[in-house]
Amino acid sequence: MTAYAKRLTETILTMVLFFDIMELKYITQKNIDESHINITSAEMYTEFKEYNQRMLDMQKKRWRFLRDCWGLWLVTLAALSGGMISAVVLTNSGNTVILLCILLAAVYLFFMVNLIGIRKIYNWKAGLVISMTGLALSLILLPMLIPFIILTIANPILIYLMEKQDSSIRNETGYPHFAQLVGSFKSFVKDGEVYGVGEGVIYGAGLQSESAEQVPEDPFAKYRIRPEDDMGMLADNDINKE
Repeated sequence: MTAYAKRLTETILTMVLFFDIMELKYITQKNIDESHINITSAEMYTEFKEYNQRMLDMQKKRWRFLRDCWGLWLVTLAALSGGMISAVVLTNSGNTVILLCILLAAVYLFFMVNLIGIRKIYNWKAGLVISMTGLALSLILLPMLIPFIILTIANPILIYLMEKQDSSIRNETGYPHFAQLVGSFKSFVKDGEVYGVGEGVIYGAGLQSESAEQVPEDPFAKYRIRPEDDMGMLADNDINKE
């Protein structure tokens, strides 16, 4: 119960910090949870774009974290596999040394998976201790010596980079996926000008109306190619037909 209360407190503080930084006025926690918002004003649309840009920036940082994480596992598997292959090819001591090499690799993987994959503890010092322990044991299992020298150097560095990236995004709203909001649009009127015409495709169309329910017909609508075809540019062939 104490751990749950602590996590809840951290989440609330994170949300307060996030909303304070971005000064969100229209996007609510419900919108964030649902990854959706109904846009009904130009100001809301502006905030919607700024929020999605921030999520995109966080996704880029998250990608760098995942790059380092995958690098760690690839280096680990490559080094351990190379050590076990060396044990099979170069060892003349029978199956005992091979089995001990496999056991050492399995124990190392167990501790690394438990630390990084399960407990999500990105502590380079802990990774260094695990790797140095494997290095010490490899002194009596020579085929695993070079692999553990590589792991003792590479993995702490990769874990340090992971920790650096994770600490920079851990307290951001949307962690760890940082999903962007999907906006649905409705026509609205500001200072007599209609916005959001045609499902949000046209903003500031220059049309005048007293309410969004009485939106006048866009006189240029018949000259516009569908947005999915050509981003809504004027169709020259249609104009020439007039």
